[in-house]
Amino acid sequence: MAGLGTNVGTSFDLRARMGGSIIAAGQNLSIWYYTDAPSGMGVGFMGDRDLPSSHIEVIEGQMITVNFRNASWMPHTIHFHGLDVNQANDGVGVTSSVINPGGTFLYTFMAPHAGTYHYHCHEDTVLHYARGMYGTVIVRPPSGSTSEAWTGGPTFDEEVLWQLSTLDPAWDTFQHSAPNGTARFNPEVFLLNGRETAAAITDVYSKVIVNVGEKAYIRIANCAYQFARVSLGGLPFEVVASDGRPLRNAYTTGVLELGPGERYDILVEPPTAGVHTAQIDYLSEYTGAVYGSVQTQIIAV
Repeated sequence: MAGLGTNVGTSFDLRARMGGSIIAAGQNLSIWYYTDAPSGMGVGFMGDRDLPSSHIEVIEGQMITVNFRNASWMPHTIHFHGLDVNQANDGVGVTSSVINPGGTFLYTFMAPHAGTYHYHCHEDTVLHYARGMYGTVIVRPPSGSTSEAWTGGPTFDEEVLWQLSTLDPAWDTFQHSAPNGTARFNPEVFLLNGRETAAAITDVYSKVIVNVGEKAYIRIANCAYQFARVSLGGLPFEVVASDGRPLRNAYTTGVLELGPGERYDILVEPPTAGVHTAQIDYLSEYTGAVYGSVQTQIIAV
């Protein structure tokens, strides 16, 4: 899809910002995020939205550097969730540096196995994660191919990244941890790549357009505090990878559930032309009931 495969590199600049915004559920909500804009004043995902943060793409086996600058008024880190990095570059705070406002840190690591990974702030994680400080890391195979999942893995004709998230507008006023308040997260905003249904259906970075007989590769990262249930409007799909690793036994299904922080890679090959409504339901962790949903389209032409 447009955008994926264009952010591949070995050196990245990421800046923590706390002045973003999103209009959702009829409200203007403040967003904290990471941006790769050189001035530090840009936006996150795909350069046109604050939520989610910028995604980065690297090549397996290469040495990667991420030059982090905290351009905000609170301490932050970058934790590379699921990537094999040493403790000094893990961004957890106890074993690596917490970056104070105005500070910088150079994260360095060897890109691991090709797959879909995650990153987020690990300072006051409960609040910072909920406010939007997360993004995705895609590791390409050593060849640099953007049409092969990993060396010897499945190939595809179209690629889309789905980042799933929710917001609780009540948390919009939290500037520091509030133990009594942050113990209860009640989502009212249900997003796909930072968009509610009305926008996600037409969003060029969320909808899937694929020719009949060709395969679309969808990388799914659950950045919500809730379990998420994904379906593709009745289309079966093949689940081929989980948390940055190929599944030993890929399987075909019509419904997939992801826990918070999980990533899955799936392949879909529509057999006939048509429009299918893909839906992500966000589920109560207590009862399994649906809190809310977001939709987009899979268009086979």
